[in-house]
Amino acid sequence: MSKPISDKPIVKALVELCHLHGVEQVVISPGSRNAPLIISFAGYEKFECLSIVDERSAAYFALGLARETKKPVAIVCTSGTAGLNYAPALAEAYYQQVPLVVITADRPKEWINQADGQAIEQPGIFNNFIRHQCTLPLSGGHKDDEWYMNRILNEAFQKCTGTIPGPIHINVPMREPLYGKTVYSDSPARKIEVLTGDSQLSADAISLLTNELMRYERVMVLTGALHHDPALKQALEALAAKGVVVLTETLSNLNSERFIQNMDRVVSTISEDEQLFFSPDILITLDVPVLSKMVKKILRQRKPHIHWHFTNQTYVTDTYQSLTRMIKGNAPVILQQVADQMPPREKRFHDTWNKRTLQSTERHHQYFEKLAWSDLKMFNLLSRQPLPAMQIHLGNSTPVRYAQLFSWSDSHQWYANRGTSGIDGCVSTAAGAAHAAQLPVLLIVGDLSFLYDSNGLWHKYLPPNFRVMVVNNGGGGIFRFIPGPAETEELEQFFEANHSHDCRGIADTFGLDYTACHNEEEFTAGLENFFAPSNKPALMEVFTPNVESGKLLKKYFKFLRNEL
Repeated sequence: MSKPISDKPIVKALVELCHLHGVEQVVISPGSRNAPLIISFAGYEKFECLSIVDERSAAYFALGLARETKKPVAIVCTSGTAGLNYAPALAEAYYQQVPLVVITADRPKEWINQADGQAIEQPGIFNNFIRHQCTLPLSGGHKDDEWYMNRILNEAFQKCTGTIPGPIHINVPMREPLYGKTVYSDSPARKIEVLTGDSQLSADAISLLTNELMRYERVMVLTGALHHDPALKQALEALAAKGVVVLTETLSNLNSERFIQNMDRVVSTISEDEQLFFSPDILITLDVPVLSKMVKKILRQRKPHIHWHFTNQTYVTDTYQSLTRMIKGNAPVILQQVADQMPPREKRFHDTWNKRTLQSTERHHQYFEKLAWSDLKMFNLLSRQPLPAMQIHLGNSTPVRYAQLFSWSDSHQWYANRGTSGIDGCVSTAAGAAHAAQLPVLLIVGDLSFLYDSNGLWHKYLPPNFRVMVVNNGGGGIFRFIPGPAETEELEQFFEANHSHDCRGIADTFGLDYTACHNEEEFTAGLENFFAPSNKPALMEVFTPNVESGKLLKKYFKFLRNEL
């Protein structure tokens, strides 16, 4: 290391260990107490250092970046309330199992609670949403300080990228002066290696699972939000070929004719009297969240006899109140082993689901023959376009639910912040993914979510193939069709947060091309230019009616059930 960096030895060691444990990108927010960290990360020359002012946006940007690269990303901020802004993204990363290295600069301990500036209790501020936390020793002047620091940092990084990856918090108290630099001789930090392998079950355990499957006729695999995983798809196709029903969502990134796709489109047609015929004896789930409230409701009412849940977590997840077996290990490998040993079974359960899928698909297409302009119509038109291969990121609330109802090209990859399902970081997360993605990135987001996170565009890292589609129906459209809010007099002001803002000024401020669409004709005509190659990112604002959109979605589900 020949370039001058901070003269604080603790910071040098921290930066080196970040590099040794796979960090390649560092998202930095401005400050003074974090000056030694800024100087050292920027001076080390082995990192891509990105500057994002808004800490909340910076953390979500890092989440999208880490999820895309599948490598830990560091985020660095100054002391005080700056770090508190990381909390929403850390909660999301924790439940998505995305590795983030959170580094907060801090004041010396003796100045905490002494009416000094930006001096708050920082250790433990993220306790509920991190895999590990540590505070580095202040001085770094004794060899035992350096040994202790090396040990606790190696432990932290192992928790960040281990079997269950996730965010870690490294708190770094520092005394002034903060801007001193020096050139160190070559004495690299020591990395402690941990060797792990894919966990498989024994032959006896596989036989136990296979025998349990054979005792029951109706077996279902339920999948939620997943990364594209060819090994998992192969294992699930093998199970489906032998009569197992596999339910997928758009976010599952599992496309196959053997699977029941567009889950809500099918499940919404199942009456209470029919639930028994569609409910499994054995339910198999993975350690990822499922979006569909409809399927959750049925499975909680008609509980399976057996529920296997694949997880490497230490806590018990019993979403359907019927858990009988937690299975730790590599889920695709274990499911493939089970599929290989399992003989073909009766396909009556599988055929029941397939028949209902065909019926609901036919009704789905009939509904759109004369549908008026609305949120639902917009998604239908978009799903029928010959879109290029791309990543599509969905904002929470309505976009992620509308997308579930349509069939899309196999060339798309789907993402959403479904770890905690908040609306607060959709733009920033998509922007972070776009910075590293090989494919173009499209974000489809509601107006409230976009306005809430418009700072996600406040940086210079948006690639020219980044596209944002804002569905502006004048408020929180989801409250028009979920039970409860629509019947209250507080709907428009407090639930829907009705407004008359548009996004043109935001697009102009951050340098995005802007297009507005107010009806089907404008939308269809504008799509070609919107997706055309450009030297700038682009934003399309699609204005839809709020009251009518909610009514048409309710009618859609009634039509699928043949009630209209």
